[in-house]
Amino acid sequence: MHSFCPEFYQPELYSGYGALSDVKNSSGFGHFTYHAALNPCCFPLAAVKHLRLFDFGSLILSDFLSRAVELSSRISRSYLLGQLIFISVFFASYLLMMQPFLKLVETSLVSRFVIRGLVDCANLVLVTHLLLRPVLKFYLLSVSQKLLPALWSFLYITALSLFCSALSMLTAKLELLKTTQIDTVSFNHQNQQLLMEFSQFNQWLLGGFNTFIILLGWSLIYLFWHGLQQKKQLQQQMQQAQIQQLTYQLSPHFLFNALNSVRALIFENQHQAAQTVTHLSELLRIHLQTQMRPVATLAEEWQTAEFYLQIEQVRLEQRLETCIELAEDCLTQKLPGLTVLTLIENAIKHGISPNAEPGWLKVKAEKTGRSVWVLSISNSYKAVSPFKGTGSSLNNLQQRLVLQLGDSIRWQQTKTDQQFEVRMELPYV
Repeated sequence: MHSFCPEFYQPELYSGYGALSDVKNSSGFGHFTYHAALNPCCFPLAAVKHLRLFDFGSLILSDFLSRAVELSSRISRSYLLGQLIFISVFFASYLLMMQPFLKLVETSLVSRFVIRGLVDCANLVLVTHLLLRPVLKFYLLSVSQKLLPALWSFLYITALSLFCSALSMLTAKLELLKTTQIDTVSFNHQNQQLLMEFSQFNQWLLGGFNTFIILLGWSLIYLFWHGLQQKKQLQQQMQQAQIQQLTYQLSPHFLFNALNSVRALIFENQHQAAQTVTHLSELLRIHLQTQMRPVATLAEEWQTAEFYLQIEQVRLEQRLETCIELAEDCLTQKLPGLTVLTLIENAIKHGISPNAEPGWLKVKAEKTGRSVWVLSISNSYKAVSPFKGTGSSLNNLQQRLVLQLGDSIRWQQTKTDQQFEVRMELPYV
């Protein structure tokens, strides 16, 4: 709660940032009280200068601490693995540096050096996780202009390094770890002994420099890893958006043919028309689910296509003969949603429907190798289809297969005077 005089009050500056209440009005002047209501980072400069500097800093600090605590509770597997690798490398380096002391016969002294190394490891983990990671994520990665935040981060890492060095020296003051403090280093050169003594201040600076190198390396690795994660996430989002866009382009094809079938049955057989509408509603339901779940098993794909075939069977009657051969070991294999339906719809629309004579449709799935299975859909082909196809449905399907299954698929289209076939070799998982 902050008080100020009304002559400095400008309503447009405080609009949306808090509430004003008239507490006292005497001698022609009103005394107002301002209640801070929002994040102080959003205050305009004219309003900030009326706040106490100490309160403003405490609000910023509390905001940072709350966000840091929230971030510390979110730990991914890759981040946890990186921290384990980092601390393992640090502890191994510590043991290598302390190797002359670890060769001592006195086991109690060796154990004390190991304990101090573990304590320093724990301190580094806490500092990087609770104090360094939030600053890098919130105040360096989240801004577009990197130069000034990078300079502040550099100074912040320097301060953290000196803090860690002081913490390590305080740890060495403990009764158990007093013998692990190194104040003097002795060198033997040509039968002469040279002594190098370190004051407390020099030890603090030297330890701070070593810690600075470690924290700077950790920061660079974290920024690089975070950049890779963002790039990977962006690629996944773009890929998912492209898959959904290609899926949406399939909608008009089968829906248009299904509605035509219903229209033809309304005046001929109302019971069959009602059944066809039921099958159509199932198709629409499955199609909506496909947009939310772009991958389905072959068994689920066949169930969807079977609804469509029942609709077309009513319309084409004896002009449509089907042969289905689906191996049981292929039913659990996954495909992009509406794959089988797209191929069957294309076969009926351009191969069977234009002909007055009976036609046939064959769907076959079999495993041809240890890591390969084949899905083929073929149909009779005689008369030229009145629909001028652009090949968009097959092209879209091929793109979706590549996006979701990779470049290991093989797509083959074969067209003769009597037959059209699409054959796909897919990875068996």
